[in-house]
Parts: sequence; structure tokens; C-alpha cells
Amino acid sequence: MTDRTRELALDLLQTQRTMVLATADPAPWTAPVYYVYQENRCYFFSSAHSRHILAAGKAAPCAAAIFRDGDNWRDIEGLQMAGRIEEVCLGREALQAYRSYLRRFPTVQELLADAVLDLAQFLAHFRTQLYAFVPDEVYYLNNRAGLEKRQRVEWPL
Repeated sequence: MTDRTRELALDLLQTQRTMVLATADPAPWTAPVYYVYQENRCYFFSSAHSRHILAAGKAAPCAAAIFRDGDNWRDIEGLQMAGRIEEVCLGREALQAYRSYLRRFPTVQELLADAVLDLAQFLAHFRTQLYAFVPDEVYYLNNRAGLEKRQRVEWPL
């Protein structure tokens, strides 16, 4: 992996907002989620009863993709990742992820009453849980470099 590939992968993780998760239990399923990246993990909120969380809860491997939207197939640039989904319990890590999430998605605060900015209240109010997609294998691809030219990204970054 070159330093440039590392920079491009990091830029995608930090600037894009939507990650598509893929699970199979046994049928394949995808779910787009808003995420925030920090500490080599992609944090997102989801219902504990959602299909992708139930499949991932059985310790099944899953995959994720993050990519820039484009009008031309040559514009496809993104990350393909294999890994796992972990529930994040209340504590320092969860609080940091929650605060980063609110900064990145300020419109979420519009859904909240002023008194519901506490993480525990947020989880209870929306009947949701905080999760992290933890990559084990990451590839960067950019169609402008040519098809079948994806590069493995050394992980963690």
C-alpha cells in the first residue's frame, strides 16, 4: 500500500456519510446507514431488531462499502471491506462516538428535545443501539486507475 492509497482511503472514511452493510443469514441483505469514523471503526445507530443486526449478532462475518457518488462509471471510487459488527456499550467510547455523530449530523439534533442530548436518553427515545463496523480487510478502488486495480489497505490505518 502506498501512502497515497492510505490518504485516499482515510479521506473516504472521513468525508462520506453513508456506509452500506451487507450480511447473510442465510439470505443476503444490505442496509445503508449513516456512520462516523474514528479509531479505525465506523460507528452507527440501528435497531437491535433490524435484519442486518440480527444476522451480525450470530457472529457472522459481514461486509461494508463506502463510496463517492458519481454520474459516470469512471467516477466510482470507494472502499470494499470485510469485518464484523459489534455492539458498543455505554461508556467513554460510546460517548465519544455519539458526540462525533451529533457534530457530523446536526440534523439529528432537530429530532431531539433539548433535554435528550444524553446518549442513554437518545438510545431509549429512539429504541436504538450504537454499533461499530470493525473492518478486518479493506480494499481501495478507483475506476479511473483502471478496472481490477483495487489496492489492499493495511489495516488499521
